[in-house]
Amino acid sequence: SCSRKKAGKKAGKHNLKSAEVYEFWHVVWTDYLNEHYREQFLRAGLADHTFTERVPDVPGGKGQFNYGYGHDGSLYFMEEEGKDVIEYDSYALGIQMLADENCNVGEQIKNGNVRFIRNGRDFAKIALLRPLQREAYRVAIEAAKKKFDLELPKYW
Repeated sequence: SCSRKKAGKKAGKHNLKSAEVYEFWHVVWTDYLNEHYREQFLRAGLADHTFTERVPDVPGGKGQFNYGYGHDGSLYFMEEEGKDVIEYDSYALGIQMLADENCNVGEQIKNGNVRFIRNGRDFAKIALLRPLQREAYRVAIEAAKKKFDLELPKYW
């Protein structure tokens, strides 16, 4: 199960929901994954696939983020909507699904908190790589905590 947690804050202008922190940790996360796991992305069949995750409260106000995997397996973010689209209720839920190995994504789908809009099967390829993404997330969040002097709850 996934419990909902709020982003922690220290006094100041930054928290995990600020666009600046969001963009920073995504860069660190992407660089880490590309440096260490591009081959695994290729083996998982992700080359040349593009994805969109629609999230109403995603930092930056766009309501979604879009990414893809290059022919060499490298992960990148992009402006246009991906071929495969998923939607979930909140940024906090998305973070928990990424960061918490005890969060049952299947249960979230069954409960209607996560919805496959287009080509849901391709998201299953990414799900198999969740432990690698979780590792990269922890590295990225530690870097964000240091850079922005943040205190974050367990799954942030």
